[in-house]
Amino acid sequence: MSQHPPTIQSTLAQDTNVTYIDTIQAYDQWADVYDTDGNFLQALDTIEMQWMLPELWTEIKSQTQQKGRQQCKLVDMGCGTGRNTLQLLDTVCRDAPESNIQIIGVDASNGMLDVARQRTNTFLTPPNIQVKLAPLDLLADIDSPSNAQTRDLIRDADGMISTLVLEHIPIDTFFGTAASILRSGAYFLVSNMHADMGKRSQAGFVDSATGKKVRPSRSYAHELEQILAEAERCGFEVVQLPTAKAAGTEGVIEREVTPDMVERLGPRSRKYLGVCSVWLGVCFRRK
Repeated sequence: MSQHPPTIQSTLAQDTNVTYIDTIQAYDQWADVYDTDGNFLQALDTIEMQWMLPELWTEIKSQTQQKGRQQCKLVDMGCGTGRNTLQLLDTVCRDAPESNIQIIGVDASNGMLDVARQRTNTFLTPPNIQVKLAPLDLLADIDSPSNAQTRDLIRDADGMISTLVLEHIPIDTFFGTAASILRSGAYFLVSNMHADMGKRSQAGFVDSATGKKVRPSRSYAHELEQILAEAERCGFEVVQLPTAKAAGTEGVIEREVTPDMVERLGPRSRKYLGVCSVWLGVCFRRK
């Protein structure tokens, strides 16, 4: 088992205007403003998912058709407010598939899940597509009693996404859990804050009541090399989506903030202009 790196909190200079609290509690508090507080990394992730999710779905659909399966299970691991659950749902609905499809969003934060339910409940889906949301604590053992019901719901998934989540999870736990959920041949799309940015900052929000910055107590600046090595150890291989292949990236997409992006990402992105890579995305397949 790989050794856990130090948390971002322990490596950054301490700021007296920052309060660190339990990760799940932090996201419960953050839920109400998570989608509106100007988080530029989230905005960048949403932009990238506009091409990554359709290409991922094409691969998953082709795989399930080749296997002759009439049902397909997709999981959003760490779905938060349902931002990318909805993008995935929209991608699948636009394709108008005839097979039965389940899209299941899971998260440890009940506050986030409450927002996700409000959002997904307004989306009109055809009868062959079901959307479910359920609690799952990635910081606990996947086989623990608290995770048992959801574990059985999502196990043997054909595809999974996990966006801006890995930052908060020990890397061996993250990929070990993914391997236990996905069937052989399944696809796994991961995006995360780049380690270059993680050495300078971490996720957090401003508490309107106190004016203080609130940050989750557990965040890690996982290096790309560590991510790829642990994924391989847990039985995953990198897959080149068509756009990544055309860009010659060997499957890994890394993004910096460029001048033409600032207007789309918002003013908080300006301080990272030309500073470092801030985001990465990669698609895996379970062997």
